[in-house]
Amino acid sequence: MNPFLNIKRKLLLRKYKNSPAFGRYFKDVDLNTKVKDAEFVVFDTETSGLSPKRAQLLSIGAIKIKSLSLNLSESLHLFLKPEGEIEPSSVEVHGIRPVELMRRGEPAKDVLERFLSFIKGTVLVGFYTKFDVSVVSRYTLKNFGIPLLNYYLDTFEMYYRLHAKRASLEEIAKELELPSAARHSALDDAYTTALLFLRLIHNSKNSPLKHLPLRL
Repeated sequence: MNPFLNIKRKLLLRKYKNSPAFGRYFKDVDLNTKVKDAEFVVFDTETSGLSPKRAQLLSIGAIKIKSLSLNLSESLHLFLKPEGEIEPSSVEVHGIRPVELMRRGEPAKDVLERFLSFIKGTVLVGFYTKFDVSVVSRYTLKNFGIPLLNYYLDTFEMYYRLHAKRASLEEIAKELELPSAARHSALDDAYTTALLFLRLIHNSKNSPLKHLPLRL
């Protein structure tokens, strides 16, 4: 495990441990736990843009993995009420119309409370995960006073380490013959990412979590 990651971890926990939300929504993981015995949450977001500092969070899709098994009954697909105008160009990507968000969306605090409860005590997994973590952390800081404190894994990075080439989630899914939705959806992309993760992590199932390329 990268020693600098361990230092960053200690500083983060020290900074936020006195927040009322810390004990309620955060539970640390034992890095000596074997991968096959750990709990992961694979998640994806849809946003109004590509800037983690400015983009609105529109939806979150998340699926839990236990004992390296995917259970679709343990999943979330949440929509947030928009806080401002949504650029038409972003609608072309994710297909979520403002009128749909007004109808299906919930207040940000309610959505984030459900998501934080869902991921408590897990390792997060995504594709270009840093972006999703940055956007969600901006919202959790605003609403609860804490960022996402879970360790996370990036399947793009894991794929790159094995194949030494860059590719989109759709391209990788096609290459590995994994199902991929025709249109972007946070839950559909989380599902595809989960299948990719299970493929990439298989040979490490007996390794402890601390041997994985964890990030914060």
